[in-house]
Amino acid sequence: MDKVIEIALVLYPAVHLPSVWSLTDLFKHASAFAQQKNYPELRVTHWKEDNGIMIKTFDTHADSVNTINVAIIPPSFEPPISAKDAQVYSTWLTQLHENGVILCAICSGIFTLLQTGLLTGRTVTTHWSNNAAIKERCQNVILDFNKLLIDDNDIITSAGGLSWMDMGLKLVERLYNVTVMIEFAKYMLIDPPAREQSYYWAFSPKFDHGDVSMIKVQHWLQNNYEKKITLNLLAEQIALEKRTLLRRFKKATDMTIIEYCQNLRIQKAQMLLETTSLSFETIAWQVGYQDSSSFNKIFTKTIGLTSTEYRKRFKN
Repeated sequence: MDKVIEIALVLYPAVHLPSVWSLTDLFKHASAFAQQKNYPELRVTHWKEDNGIMIKTFDTHADSVNTINVAIIPPSFEPPISAKDAQVYSTWLTQLHENGVILCAICSGIFTLLQTGLLTGRTVTTHWSNNAAIKERCQNVILDFNKLLIDDNDIITSAGGLSWMDMGLKLVERLYNVTVMIEFAKYMLIDPPAREQSYYWAFSPKFDHGDVSMIKVQHWLQNNYEKKITLNLLAEQIALEKRTLLRRFKKATDMTIIEYCQNLRIQKAQMLLETTSLSFETIAWQVGYQDSSSFNKIFTKTIGLTSTEYRKRFKN
């Protein structure tokens, strides 16, 4: 069998090396597994920058000519790579993409991919904590934090530093087929991808926007979210005209007041589901909803799990 599929891993500064080697091992095992069924081999290479040039530092098939089919930017648990440092990688990645290479980014690996400009107008995912930093660098990327992995054909993104396994299995599916992926996952005692990032959703409001009056509103909502919130009541807290309050709150937090309060209530409900045995009806009432059915629909839409499913998965 002559066909070999090459997967290149990008070793940028502060890359999470355990993810790099875990992916390398996963693809080596997947290749051996698939060859038993007469599928092509998977070749894994590692690439890093040296004096402005991308050089190969590792190769499972060292004697073969490089023909990269997939390039993966692994995660990092350090602060995001700067736009300047990402430039040499993004130039190389852009050239690969022009040659038909599938580009993949895991969690914070997306910051290197951002520099290519290829994500403009695209829907991608990453860890929700990267939201502000990504918007600062590129306003034209559509972020979907409900998805753990988004396969957009020529570009695949995944969320969470440990989502390398989800990315690896997705590529086994793409490069072979779904049957091989499921059989391989079972062989490796791995659950096939069936999770969503929304299951791990956590409300993380912005407080660094500099609008002191809106911070005051946020603090008031934090302490009174279970009450019946009216615009008149909030406007009284800071002596602002209602229309001005709505505009400034949206600008400061990227949410409407209704959305913000709803998120606070969901966050409190998550905590109560995890730490108590209270019924969801009681929890809904405690966080400010008299109609538990209505709140359950909102909770399920946001988290991707019903209250019963959430408690079963996360209760201490």
